[in-house]
Amino acid sequence: MEQRLTSFAYRVGQLRRLVLLLALERIAPLGPVGKGQIPFLAELFQTGDGVSQEELAEKLHFDKGSAARSLAKLEAAGLVTRNVNPHNRRQLVITLTPQAEALRAPFLATLRELTETMVRGFSGEEREQAMGFLDRMIGNVLAELGRPARPGRPDKSCQTGQTCPICQAGQTRGGAQ
Repeated sequence: MEQRLTSFAYRVGQLRRLVLLLALERIAPLGPVGKGQIPFLAELFQTGDGVSQEELAEKLHFDKGSAARSLAKLEAAGLVTRNVNPHNRRQLVITLTPQAEALRAPFLATLRELTETMVRGFSGEEREQAMGFLDRMIGNVLAELGRPARPGRPDKSCQTGQTCPICQAGQTRGGAQ
């Protein structure tokens, strides 16, 4: 029991489940989006469509089967189309539909509200620090899995001058180049 109470993985898992419950409660009135589809729709809204199903699964760290099932549900709901890539017939390219585009603004506003709920009472510095810690944890796990670090914002909490696993190529901890 004590190990669970001090486990980062346990707490991150709890936070993930609770945020998904709250997200589903707030997103359900917007349209036919289940909790398994939220990350896919969010990614497509934030980074753009026209990506392959495989690229999307890899970017979100989902296995291909789970991604295919979630995208099939979004397709059945009329929110995305999956078309064969004419340049590589083994790939399906994901495109948002006009119905999905109509959900973009309220969906993203809901996600921003969820973020604000999670960090309510945090100062700006505490928000940056928490984001830095989470980014470093993600980088550590990606490195352990042998997966490439995800490009992203520099970790402002890095201070050692060593290359940060989550920073963009060439950036070092502490912001030095």
